[in-house]
Amino acid sequence: ELTQEDKDLIARLVCAEGESEPFEGQQGIAEVILNRMAAGNFPGSAKGVIYAEGQFLAANNLYLAEPTHIQYEAVERAYRGPYVLEKDVVFFSQYAVNDNVYDTIGKHVFCRQW
Repeated sequence: ELTQEDKDLIARLVCAEGESEPFEGQQGIAEVILNRMAAGNFPGSAKGVIYAEGQFLAANNLYLAEPTHIQYEAVERAYRGPYVLEKDVVFFSQYAVNDNVYDTIGKHVFCRQW
């Protein structure tokens, strides 16, 4: 179960990393966080995933993010569905981070684990 603190943190990251992206892309960012939490080879908490060293450029500036109902809705759909990604998609960037590209949504390329 996600706490309100988890939802707030994920919404801030979605805002900071993808506010200008289409809704599906924002939801995809939230799904990447949740997929990592469930994967077993990443931290098991939203805070652990988001603040893991070198993972999200915006993590150090989340206090500046001001998420709206759009980012909160993206988090809610990422949590409850309908989903835009599959559960093994755990990376997004402006380029493919590996050869296992799942999809491109907006300016972000979403990739599965290696």
